[in-house]
Amino acid sequence: MNDGKIDASNGGPRRLFRQAVLVACAILATGIVAGCARHRHEGAKTPEEFRERFDKLTQRALKKIDATEDQKARIKPIADDLAAALYGFREEHRAIRIRFIKAFEAEKVDPAEIAKIREDALALADRASRKISDAIVKASDVLTPEQRRKLAERWKKCM
Repeated sequence: MNDGKIDASNGGPRRLFRQAVLVACAILATGIVAGCARHRHEGAKTPEEFRERFDKLTQRALKKIDATEDQKARIKPIADDLAAALYGFREEHRAIRIRFIKAFEAEKVDPAEIAKIREDALALADRASRKISDAIVKASDVLTPEQRRKLAERWKKCM
């Protein structure tokens, strides 16, 4: 650990900026997927509610791209697995935010603690982006190229 200081020998501020952008992109990707799944400003209160909302979103999207019953059946376990993971990531992200706030509220901010929390946030973002990427690859094996194009157009509208 580097006591919270920027190490200029390995890319320094530029590397830190790139990492921050990557974390932001991963969190944004998770937020888009989860955000598109909810219609009210308050999020799902339970994993079951989150999964139900995510399932409705998935079914609506599959209907819009004219997915067959077989495709819907093959996508469902992929979506269910992703929904469970995303809910868990959301809870972990909330815990990390609370840790950041507590560290910031301290009489003296501990740079090492902030660096550790940052590392945990980067690890979470990495796990979330891997899970989302894995689900996208699995779903792409089920959908036709035309269906994937239609779905990508819908995703663009959520951005």
